[in-house]
Amino acid sequence: MQDIQPRDQGRAAAQDIAGVSYFASQVVSLLADRTTRTVSDLREPLVQGLIAASLTGSKHAFTELLGELRRSRISLAALADLYIPEAARRMGMLWHEDDMSWMDVTIGVGRMQSLLREIGMAWVADQAADTGHGAVMMLVPDREQHTLGPMVAMGQLRRLGVSVCLRIAPSFNELRSLVASRQFDGILISVATKEKLEHVGKTVQFLKSVLVKPCPIVVGGAVMSNVKDPAACTGADFSSNDIGAALEAIGLKYDASCVLRRT
Repeated sequence: MQDIQPRDQGRAAAQDIAGVSYFASQVVSLLADRTTRTVSDLREPLVQGLIAASLTGSKHAFTELLGELRRSRISLAALADLYIPEAARRMGMLWHEDDMSWMDVTIGVGRMQSLLREIGMAWVADQAADTGHGAVMMLVPDREQHTLGPMVAMGQLRRLGVSVCLRIAPSFNELRSLVASRQFDGILISVATKEKLEHVGKTVQFLKSVLVKPCPIVVGGAVMSNVKDPAACTGADFSSNDIGAALEAIGLKYDASCVLRRT
């Protein structure tokens, strides 16, 4: 997804980057040592603070958000897996209800994606504990509006010790080169809308034709809420939005305590 910057916000670009980078560096230091645990109830002030900071992008707004984080007992994983997706979902609902402009949603979610990239630097698969390991390729189809969901999943996989090769809108030639030069334990495809399933089906068919060593292909993403069995529609081997279930389908071991879930 490309960030959209209106003319009157062009001067604030550097400030936006500074705000996100400042917050990311502070929040990693603050939350990294907290034990990941199951979260049953989201703290509403933290969700609202994240939305506000993402909309303004200012260092001041992120400083206020840091204050709320200090008062909360959540982990860095909870921020990435639960709070950021929930804040993005709320913004999408506000746009759907005409209470927020599409430009504001795009800019706000773009800043959250930047935040995910920044804090994701704290999770390096090669340095993770021996909880599963392995390598997967994650694909996002062409012209997806937002890639926040796949980035959340990528962070979860890396915390589990899985190396992730993320490709957005890759060509068939690029895919052919990748599977020829690297060996993957599985391929994950994130799909947002059912309109993309026909294209995904062609991608699955192509991958199965060029894979020297066959590996499971798993389809997931927001499309799961509208299509009962995306795997059947695309020819994939499995479909799920659950990272643990996807890894089991691929045949990789993992530590369930590292996968944060809401009850």
